[in-house]
Amino acid sequence: MNLIEVTSKFPDELSATKHFEQARWGDTPTCAYCGSEKLSRRKKDHRFTCLKCNKSFSVTVNTMLHKTRIPLRRWLIAFSLVTDAKKGVPAKQLQRNLGVSYKTAWRMGMKMRKLMYDPAQKLDDVVEMDETYVGGKPRKGGYPNFTKKDKAYYDRAITQLEAEDFDISEGKRKKPWVPKGMGHKTIADRKTPVVGMVERDGNVIAKVMKTISAKKLKAMVEKNIDEEDSVLITDNHKGYNKMNRIIDHIKVDHQKMYSYRGINTNTIESFWAIIKRGIMGQYHKVSVKYLPDYIAEFVFKYNNRNKDDMFETLVTNAMKQKQN
Repeated sequence: MNLIEVTSKFPDELSATKHFEQARWGDTPTCAYCGSEKLSRRKKDHRFTCLKCNKSFSVTVNTMLHKTRIPLRRWLIAFSLVTDAKKGVPAKQLQRNLGVSYKTAWRMGMKMRKLMYDPAQKLDDVVEMDETYVGGKPRKGGYPNFTKKDKAYYDRAITQLEAEDFDISEGKRKKPWVPKGMGHKTIADRKTPVVGMVERDGNVIAKVMKTISAKKLKAMVEKNIDEEDSVLITDNHKGYNKMNRIIDHIKVDHQKMYSYRGINTNTIESFWAIIKRGIMGQYHKVSVKYLPDYIAEFVFKYNNRNKDDMFETLVTNAMKQKQN
């Protein structure tokens, strides 16, 4: 829902409050304390009073927006601004658009990112997995050297996958520029590792890690991928060396080639590009402490890219039970 639609549909605080009530209770509001349906509404502040236990409460009590002092209509406008921006909205922009202080805008932004954490569903079919490093300075890379021997290896792998009914599509071709040394100790010490996996034409899962190891990568695969019905495509990182023990696995050696007949990691690398452009272009700098929240925002937007309205998903998530 875009900004014009939001301001038109919710012209005042009462209409915004009723929208949150619908998301939380449906057509029948119930007491947040005793569950009774016998309620009266106070016109002054739109709070309810329970006629059974005599307690007063608002629609946000015990939800993710518990004790918020920000008008609910302003929250809806913020939801619209954030879900409509693929690469994110910085706190300074929220401050200007919402007419609040920078501190309030920053807190609202972080709260919305908390609403974007969704339980991950298992990935299957063709899954690409890759690691990236956020922060620090980029290093120059080199060009691949794809030999006839390499071509024969990938031809055999593709033939076997096609025989097992896997659809290896060509994917988008990119300039074969290969980033080198991203995991080098002197560089990685100033960067934060993020590991991601994406099902082609499906969802993405990404996780911030302190360090990358074969043990952690294996655990992530076992938790998030249906190993029986999937094939995993990765780069030549040494952490993936024994991955073929648990799943069909093809490695892309970026020193030799970037993409061949659909064998590539272009999809996950495109997701990394969205994150890095968002952080560099919109947020400019993100601390290690809050990086998982920003990653959750990009994952949420990617996984909901084909849905009609991310806005309503955010409203629904806001009315979920408050997390301790």
